[in-house]
Amino acid sequence: MATTFQRIAASALMLRRTESESSDDERGIPPTKQSGRRTPRKKKITRIVSENGVSSNFPNKKESFDAEEFLDKRVMTAIQERFNAITMIPGMIYCVYFILAGCWISAGDQHGGSPLQRSENSDWAGMAQEAFGSEHGWRGSLGCIHSSAFPYLTALPPLPVVAAAVGILVHSPFSVMYHWRATTIEPSYRVKHWSRRLDHAFIHFASACAAYATSGRVDFFLLNAAFNMDCAYRQFEEKVYPKRNLNRIASSVFLYLLPVLIYKQYFLFFQFFVMFATGGWLFVQYPLGGWSHGVFHLVLSFLPHLIMKVATQLESSQLQINLAVKCADMEGQP
Repeated sequence: MATTFQRIAASALMLRRTESESSDDERGIPPTKQSGRRTPRKKKITRIVSENGVSSNFPNKKESFDAEEFLDKRVMTAIQERFNAITMIPGMIYCVYFILAGCWISAGDQHGGSPLQRSENSDWAGMAQEAFGSEHGWRGSLGCIHSSAFPYLTALPPLPVVAAAVGILVHSPFSVMYHWRATTIEPSYRVKHWSRRLDHAFIHFASACAAYATSGRVDFFLLNAAFNMDCAYRQFEEKVYPKRNLNRIASSVFLYLLPVLIYKQYFLFFQFFVMFATGGWLFVQYPLGGWSHGVFHLVLSFLPHLIMKVATQLESSQLQINLAVKCADMEGQP
């Protein structure tokens, strides 16, 4: 009987030592010389910010990104955040100006002016007027626009140009709202606030629109729309993964720039590259401290012009651009 109890006691003592060693490993306590145990290897720790503001640390082989460190480097003053919001406005204004002022007509006219000679246009206009019975009749039937408020908008712009403008005009207000509201949000909560999630979700909306603007292809647009919808959905997960979300935004940008290379618009692609390289350096390095993000926005304010410039060069845009040129000639515009 005594031998049985001794065995039980020895087993219990061994189990207790095993639990103690396991507990020491979890706390990262170095082994003593007597134990002779090896120091456990440090595991990469991923800090995930949850919706309720609680940070949890756990090993992860795929990611090793510290969200707090990411945010601490980007904490800005109220003035800096308002500057971020204001710097989103120029791109919106330019989109409206580019369309209403008819800039897309001259940007996409690949013939250096009217595709038809003046005399040819005059004969064509006369035949149209004779066929439709009146000056206003042929204008409406051909799709021309006659507006005293917008005299340079002689026809509807091509769909790729409209897609580029819609993407930017829809996303920008959400970015303005987030940066303006950020001054009232605790810095540690900004990364998971609903306004920031909306800002990033509509970046993906703009990326999907840009994919159609740079390609003019419905199938390519649908492919990008599916990818960007998944990315936008993941912005609203309970846990926020800043590095993953940033990588997905970069992927969406690469996808809508791909047609620029395929269509051999090398000079335009070079301009995109310089803009994104400069903006990426400002965003990652933050060389100007809290002002870096606003300057990053200013650099990207060239994006609307570049995307709509690509859209006007597409073959699918030329028919509508030629129509607008004809309508302008018949109006007697230079």
